[in-house]
Amino acid sequence: MGKSTIEVQVEKIFKHTRQGSYATRDRYKDSCLMFVRFCMKNFKMQNIRNLHDKHLAAFIEYRLREGTNPKTIKGDLAALRYMHDQIQKPRYEISNNKQLQEKYRISIGQTSQVNGDRSWAKAEYEGMLQIAKKLGNRNVADCLVLARTMGLRVTEAAAVSRAQVEYALRTGVYQVKGEAKNGKHREVLLSPEGRQIFERRLPLTDRGARLFIQHGEKTHQVVNRMEKFVQHHREKVLTVEGITQRTDRRYGSDRTLTFHGLRYNYVQERMRQEIDKGYSRDAAASIVSQEVGHNRIDVIKIYEG
Repeated sequence: MGKSTIEVQVEKIFKHTRQGSYATRDRYKDSCLMFVRFCMKNFKMQNIRNLHDKHLAAFIEYRLREGTNPKTIKGDLAALRYMHDQIQKPRYEISNNKQLQEKYRISIGQTSQVNGDRSWAKAEYEGMLQIAKKLGNRNVADCLVLARTMGLRVTEAAAVSRAQVEYALRTGVYQVKGEAKNGKHREVLLSPEGRQIFERRLPLTDRGARLFIQHGEKTHQVVNRMEKFVQHHREKVLTVEGITQRTDRRYGSDRTLTFHGLRYNYVQERMRQEIDKGYSRDAAASIVSQEVGHNRIDVIKIYEG
């Protein structure tokens, strides 16, 4: 059985859009396809241009009945708004989460914040770098450095292009572009360690190509391999210091090493640097939050643990 008309419409939208990283678009497409299948079954909807608040509200209630957690539902809604922004001449505007809940008297629930420190101890970071280099995995080693010294997400590090490298080496500023989460472009200073990596890898990278992604590979495939590498080897580098600093003292749970934890290290170091310059905590947080692509100083509290 072939795809329905509305599924084809969704596939076409995601085939042509370039906003956001590959991983984000893939995740959003999955949510949107699940949504339109729900709408086909319950509303006989055949045209994505007819997307309306009532469809979103019914979908939310369906997901709640399934026992889906609030964070996942909000992720689904973010995907649907992303898709709606790509639709040519939609018939209706759609409401934000707060308006939907008030209008249809539904409650998505609170999304719990990730509390506690997720940063790596220095010895853990150096140990993982040593393992990656010893095993000849320069891609992982270099992306660990970019995450730690420039605050790049693993997808942003993996997707570095030759054009971005050339600009960074020329200006001292690295531009995070469409690979950024939710497609939010930003600029970050090129770190000395990042400069060394870029200068070493630039001659090995063809024009129009990416540093860590070979021809025919998908970004999410490369990212998955890098994350699997860290997962496979992290037990070898854990330290008492690292485990202690990542332990949630309220519940006794500890957070293990991930690529994302290196952004915590970056934020914590940058906050110290800006405060040492004489900036207030809020002023420092405003600067650093823009560097990591959040633009909200309250998010920095999470990264500070």
